[in-house]
Amino acid sequence: MELWTIVPAVWVTTWFMCVYRTYPLIRQLILNETGAELIVNYKYIHMIIYGAMVFIMTPFVWKLAFSDDIRARWCMAYVIAVCRSKK
Repeated sequence: MELWTIVPAVWVTTWFMCVYRTYPLIRQLILNETGAELIVNYKYIHMIIYGAMVFIMTPFVWKLAFSDDIRARWCMAYVIAVCRSKK
């Protein structure tokens, strides 16, 4: 196989695994967080934006798909950053 077929295939499957493993946990953490009413109300828009963001960052965050410790830290940091109130 040629490289131009392998790289996109690896990119897309890694992206899918990252989103599939992190988004349900993030969704559950956001539901329990105060200050996340906007994300809860617009859950589909949040899912699309999160998926697009992870798609762009996939080469840098590929370990999310394989490591539970890194996945847990990523999810906690994401929820804290998104739900933090800006004063």
